[in-house]
Amino acid sequence: MVKILITTLIMFFSMLSNAEVITYTDWEYNSSDEIDWIVTIDDESHADYFTFNIGIGSPLLTGDVLGFAFDTSADFALPADLVNFSPYDIGNYNTNSLNCGPGCNFNGATSDNFDHLMSIGQQGSGGDNVTTFSFGLLKGDLTLDENLFTRVGIRAQSVGDNCDNSSCDGSVKDISATSMSGSITDVPEPTTVILLGLTLLGLVSRKIS
Repeated sequence: MVKILITTLIMFFSMLSNAEVITYTDWEYNSSDEIDWIVTIDDESHADYFTFNIGIGSPLLTGDVLGFAFDTSADFALPADLVNFSPYDIGNYNTNSLNCGPGCNFNGATSDNFDHLMSIGQQGSGGDNVTTFSFGLLKGDLTLDENLFTRVGIRAQSVGDNCDNSSCDGSVKDISATSMSGSITDVPEPTTVILLGLTLLGLVSRKIS
């Protein structure tokens, strides 16, 4: 029984590195409105896609996301390689630019063009209010690491605090602080956790009987 238990634990820990997550939490702000953005990219949520999840961590300030941009060492073809996991429209795809559509740009925040840019949702306070969204990029034979996605940017408007009772008219063009701001984290595969649990349960039941 001890040998089986040891073998199971070895299998579990050997599979911890099968899923990766890059997290961006450090930002270069271009205004006094500092939103606590959290951007994650993982290779676990969807089998064929790298999944981007963008949202606000601690909503002391909130904002309506207008556009998203990223740099990559891979040759993605957008929109063909992109799948939208959110109810908001994604469009105005652009490459090697700072422009992601009407009112959506990173001019003044950086002089370095982004590899890929896109608009999110509708512009203006009368449209949708995008505070979180998700999309996927086709994996192909690529491996997720800190060199695959090196920089991300978020364009947002209607930024402020307590927007129900005050005007939120801030505007931000926030960019991840450095190309190394993404940290790799090992994530256990759900199937592995289930396998380990069932094995241990079987061992306990066997011992009791």
